[in-house]
Amino acid sequence: MSNSETDIHNRILVALSKEYHPRGIFWRQNAGRVRSDRGAWVSLGPPGIADIVGVIDGEAVFVEVKTKTGKQREAQRKFQVAIEKAGGIYLIARSPEEAISGLKARLTAPQAA
Repeated sequence: MSNSETDIHNRILVALSKEYHPRGIFWRQNAGRVRSDRGAWVSLGPPGIADIVGVIDGEAVFVEVKTKTGKQREAQRKFQVAIEKAGGIYLIARSPEEAISGLKARLTAPQAA
């Protein structure tokens, strides 16, 4: 089994989908910019957006996937702060097990006042 970020990402996406179906939905969120067929640049999300985006029981969930040694970039830290200020859930996960346990902990944690 590969431990590339793409492989970890795919395994996390499958695990979240299995664990939280039908209460939640998760998808791959591409980032960056692409050129449309008309030649215009199109942004695929705000800078630093997480690799996986979802909704579970009405709560926004963002999962940044990293390898064992991967580090969060500055734009990703800023995105995390914005999501948490807005009341969303943001996780950094290096495995499917870490994503599931982190999300379970956040879903059962008391809300900050």
